Amino acid sequence: MVAGGKGGRIINVGAKQGLSGAANHAAYGASKAALLRLTETLALELKPEGINVNAIIPSIIDTTANRNTLPNADPGRWVHPNSLAGVMGFLASDAARDISGALIPVYGGTL
Repeated sequence: MVAGGKGGRIINVGAKQGLSGAANHAAYGASKAALLRLTETLALELKPEGINVNAIIPSIIDTTANRNTLPNADPGRWVHPNSLAGVMGFLASDAARDISGALIPVYGGTL
């Protein structure tokens, strides 16, 4: 992107567990926390090049794998993949040209 000189958008996908610890998820939470700091740092470094860097932070995403892993949970409260796609589409659009370094929570019906 830098070499091309036309700017661009980078959208990272974090996770709510990157914001606070959770038992039995040390490596996952640490890696997601690192991704959020990377997002903030790259936003500062690449803004002069016209490259915006943001991250979305979903809670549980309504996927087949999550439904199988959490059979007693209420998937109606989870984030639908189309919701994430909508936020990502916005961040990739010209309407978000002034947004960089944002960590955007997408939690659906969960907190």
